Amino acid sequence: MNQVTVTKTKDYLVLKIPLQAVRERKIFLSDNQRHAIAEGLRAIKEGRVSKPYKNAKEAIAFLRSL
Repeated sequence: MNQVTVTKTKDYLVLKIPLQAVRERKIFLSDNQRHAIAEGLRAIKEGRVSKPYKNAKEAIAFLRSL
């Protein structure tokens, strides 16, 4: 089956797409999965994401600056 699994964590939206689905270009998403993906893309578009950090110290410094 070519079912995509979407898991939402506190900080991430994790998509697991079966390789067979990619090869066949057939992916099935539920309405909830479509909503979660749209929400993640909206966050990116609105700039609600941060740059990658080299280490935890750098990330903590950023969070304290908010």
